[in-house]
Amino acid sequence: MNTEENNNIAPRKSVNLSICGGNHSLVSIEQVASVPTPPVEYRKKENAQGVRNISYQPVAHHDVVNRTRDSLAKGGFTIQDEVHSLARDDKHYFGLFAVDHPNRVATDRGCVVGVRNSHDKTFPAGLCAGDAPFVCDNLIFTNTIKLARRHTRNILQDLDFTINRALGKLFGFWHGQDARIEAYKNRTIGEVYAHDLIIRATKAGALPKSKIIDVVNQWESSDHPEFWDRNVNSLYNAFTEVYKGNLVQLPNRSDALHSVFDNFVDFKIDDHVENTLDMEVVEGELVEV
Repeated sequence: MNTEENNNIAPRKSVNLSICGGNHSLVSIEQVASVPTPPVEYRKKENAQGVRNISYQPVAHHDVVNRTRDSLAKGGFTIQDEVHSLARDDKHYFGLFAVDHPNRVATDRGCVVGVRNSHDKTFPAGLCAGDAPFVCDNLIFTNTIKLARRHTRNILQDLDFTINRALGKLFGFWHGQDARIEAYKNRTIGEVYAHDLIIRATKAGALPKSKIIDVVNQWESSDHPEFWDRNVNSLYNAFTEVYKGNLVQLPNRSDALHSVFDNFVDFKIDDHVENTLDMEVVEGELVEV
């Protein structure tokens, strides 16, 4: 590779993850690494060999982070930035990685990989993919890539597979999300349809009732001129502007929002992405979730 030629290439833009996550909730990776991991739990009864099998195998938060970093590097991805968040007395971890790849076509949106882990059996270790416009860093996730692994006995063996499987779908995610945004931009709407979509999305779980006026205000007078056009994409970004700062709820709210908006513009993600990944790894096998 010609090093001199590469030095002349301007660095690609990156999403401002601190804005995405809400600064108040962010911690250093050193704080993540210092979180103690709960002990392994075993079944009460012995098996035929007289051994008590593992019933709960927790994984250190920083172990999930390191495995994600390693998998991204092996796949040729560049980690442009990363932020980390802890909640529920450090039992819940959520991380964001802004990533890019040399084969990614130029775009006005950045790709973000979300990683989560729990130490209280609330949810499995997993990954999901999202993106955000560079102009406002409004993060949204998608169910195109969502893969998880429960904290049972073979999680340590299966976790790398879980991560690699999800990251292997990123190029398909990029293509699908680009097509979705284009469909949203091409659908013009007025006040009546906008207000109707806000209510529909709220009923679907995309927004708490207390935030309805906030979305209406963003729609009527966006903080960003890029979203002053009266189309579905501008309303989409009104929602994502209000979403800032709540990483825990973001994946589920993103799914609900996409279901309402995709249906409205007659967009089908399966027409643009092969084998969308919304599954769980159970003892080395992929199952529907």
